[in-house]
Amino acid sequence: MADLKFQLIEIKKNDYNFTGYDLNKLISEMLKDIGSTDSELRDELIYITFGQMIVANNILNKDQIKQLLDICVDDQHLFYRLGENETDSVFVRSFSVLILPFILNVDQRDPFLSESEIKYVRKRLFTYVREEKDVRGYVDGKGWAHSMAHAADALGEIANHPYIKEDDLIELLEVINAKVLFPNSIYTHNEDERMALAAFNTIDRGLLNEQQILNWINNIKIQLDTQKKLVSDLNSLYLKLNVRNFLYNLYFRLRYNNVGLTLQKEIEKLLDSIRDF
Repeated sequence: MADLKFQLIEIKKNDYNFTGYDLNKLISEMLKDIGSTDSELRDELIYITFGQMIVANNILNKDQIKQLLDICVDDQHLFYRLGENETDSVFVRSFSVLILPFILNVDQRDPFLSESEIKYVRKRLFTYVREEKDVRGYVDGKGWAHSMAHAADALGEIANHPYIKEDDLIELLEVINAKVLFPNSIYTHNEDERMALAAFNTIDRGLLNEQQILNWINNIKIQLDTQKKLVSDLNSLYLKLNVRNFLYNLYFRLRYNNVGLTLQKEIEKLLDSIRDF
């Protein structure tokens, strides 16, 4: 770990000049420590270096990016000890999913992934989001876990991909619902805004008709009413606040971008129906 950290600090100092480095070896070492509890190594060095390699400087060739994608969504990364809560395994999962937006963004600008490859990533991503239990934001002494914010970034990017069609987008909204309707705690680290952006990207694709989107919004209200009856008063409050904060963020993003006027009115009604005062 110390050797990798030293190398990445030097690469950063040299403005991400990778001359003289064995890229495949460097990538392998970065992936081994992608979930390090050293926040500087994980967040400021490994993550940023991957971004420079994939997006900013076009250092990696398409085969290298494909291989990186396969690893990020495999059982030892995106699905690593999936289902655990409040353990360090979340850092592996949450920083593996955070590499996906880089790769999906590059593929949209210069396509190299097949439809079947994108659909596989979509399947893995949707399953991961549904099954992730550890939704901590900032962890004292270890930095950002932020699994739901990172997952939302990936959902927002895949929503824009040309291979993602109507049925995929309907399922994507359902996946978002599964995490917005969360009764165990309140999202306090901007997760609601990033999930709202993923929902906005899904709506803004223009593939779903107005009724499909209105059905989705109405279903949030139905699920909220149902779930509130199954949990304690405190958890019911958490549930309501998570839904309300998500809807506020989605509403103002729609309004700012002048998208979905009918949907905006429906969200206004829903927000009014769940307010306390």
